[in-house]
Order: sequence, then structure tokens, then C-alpha cells
Amino acid sequence: MKTFLAAAFGIPLLCATAAHAVEVTGGSVQLSYSGFTSDWDVDKIAIEGSVEFGFDRSFGAQLDLGAAKFGASNEDVQSIGLHGIYHVDDYTSLGAFYVNDNFDAGDADFYGVEAGHEMALWDFEGYLGRLDDSTADATLLGVSARYELQNGVGITGALDHLNPEGVGDATRLGVKIDRDVVGSDVNLFLEVGAVRADVGFGSDTETYVGIGGKYVFGAERGATFEQRGLAKFLPGL
Repeated sequence: MKTFLAAAFGIPLLCATAAHAVEVTGGSVQLSYSGFTSDWDVDKIAIEGSVEFGFDRSFGAQLDLGAAKFGASNEDVQSIGLHGIYHVDDYTSLGAFYVNDNFDAGDADFYGVEAGHEMALWDFEGYLGRLDDSTADATLLGVSARYELQNGVGITGALDHLNPEGVGDATRLGVKIDRDVVGSDVNLFLEVGAVRADVGFGSDTETYVGIGGKYVFGAERGATFEQRGLAKFLPGL
């Protein structure tokens, strides 16, 4: 993993050193709540913050910080993430990321690659990574697409899939509606979705609801990529 991190983040940092100019290009702060409709004690309150640094027109880095409180399990999680970003052009960005989620029960390290693309009224994003947990390792991947409607309203569909080794798998499917309420700086959202878990003795599907708000500064998108990690994947615990 050290080789991966060096490749992901070393190139942008070297470019920054050579250029002698680093600037904050954008970021965001988000507060959210989500929970399963069958038992609202299985919920999550989360706060997230991201800031992106530009080294030149092509290279950048994104720092993520987050904290989450899960209800039924009483887990407190602190998260930190770092992305190395290459902007192919004004519409396409490629990245590599590393995230550490610090649960009460142990750490979960998540690292992988990601990409984003803007096309007319559409925003697409996807990621693929390896999750190294204190109890089990897993593959975690996801895709999302957002369509911009009128009057600052957008609708997003997202699919995330977690595949632990030898345990089964879980899939999260969500639809989110968001709206700008203060220019384009403050955005409120409502999300509904379901999580399906398949294990050796059967499967189960639970629906969830989430609400929240985000403050964005700098670039229109804030930071280039969404936050990642196991805590981000779970609507409640």
C-alpha cells in the first residue's frame, strides 16, 4: 500500500513544489442524518468537511475530514481521507484516494481509484477500492449520476456494493433530491433508498431515509470528489 500511496499523492506534491504555488480551489461542509425505517434507533448523524488544493490547472489534492455517531451500536467514527487528483480537462477528473475510518472497534483503511465527468446537465462519478478492516477485507465500489433540473433542483441515483471476503455482500441503492436554497452556496437534500444484505443463511432488504444540508465554497462543485469509506457506506448501525 505504501507504493500505491506514493504514486497517488507524490506526483501532485512534486508538481506543487516545482510550481511554488498552492491555492484553495473549493470545498464543502455537510451535516446529515439517516436511519432505517424499520428501526429508527439504527441511524447515523454525520458531519463532513472537504477542501481541495490546486497546484496548477491539472494537478490537485483533496483533504476530507468526518465524524459520525451511530445510534444502535453506539459507535463513534472519525474519518480522514486524501485524494490525489488529475484534471484531464474542464469536464473530466481522475483520482486516487486513501481513507481511514477509526471505529471504536478498530480501524478500516480504504484505498482505490476514482473518476468524475460532467456532460451538459449530467454529473457522473465512480470509484473502486480495497477495504482493509480489522476483522475482514473487502472490495467496495460505487457509481452515481446527478441530473440538473430547473431552479437549482437536482436528482441523483447512486449504487454502492460491498463485497467482504467469505462473508457475503451488501448493496446500497439510493435516490436523492437536492435543491439550492441560498444562491448556489447552500444545498438541502432528501434521500430514500434500500440496503440489501446477502449472507450464507439468507438475505434481507431494509429501506432507509436521509436528510441533510451542504455549504459549498470556491468552485461550483466545491471539492471534486465525494467522501469515501465504510462509515460513508452505512446509513445506520
